[in-house]
Amino acid sequence: MKKRIVAALLAFVMCSLPMPLSVQAGGDGSEDYAEEDEALEYFDEEDPDTDYEIDPEPDIIEANTLIPEDLRVSPAKKTMKKGRTFQIQVIAAGGSEFDDLTEEEWYDIYERSVDSVVFRSTKSNAAYVSRSGRVTARRQGSAVIKTTINLSSGDSVTFKTKVYVKK
Repeated sequence: MKKRIVAALLAFVMCSLPMPLSVQAGGDGSEDYAEEDEALEYFDEEDPDTDYEIDPEPDIIEANTLIPEDLRVSPAKKTMKKGRTFQIQVIAAGGSEFDDLTEEEWYDIYERSVDSVVFRSTKSNAAYVSRSGRVTARRQGSAVIKTTINLSSGDSVTFKTKVYVKK
């Protein structure tokens, strides 16, 4: 992809030159264009020895950032015994472009896109949730754990995990 961009840029520059290269190089201008074409350096798009550095365009970077529709939490529902714990995790929504990423790729995009995650229990006497999302079953009953994800874009989204605690 980078080589194609460089080839396109080179073609643009070559086409936008106002006069034959022989004139620019100090010739008298009597050479015809056929000689100029022979003097042009051939650009081989498949040359493996050529390495080009092109900065990514901003829209490419934005394409690799999360939006609320790309996210969900796991699990959405959990039944557990008193004294047990589990971890709520922020994951890619099924069917999103981020669904099949490796753990390392997901972590990189997640770190770039998510400013903060806040967990809150509606009944902490039944199910307590820590700042990191670890839920502890305290006593029989039910609670809803609300997970609010604040994105670097300024958007936020809240998910609910229903927790049922048995004796």
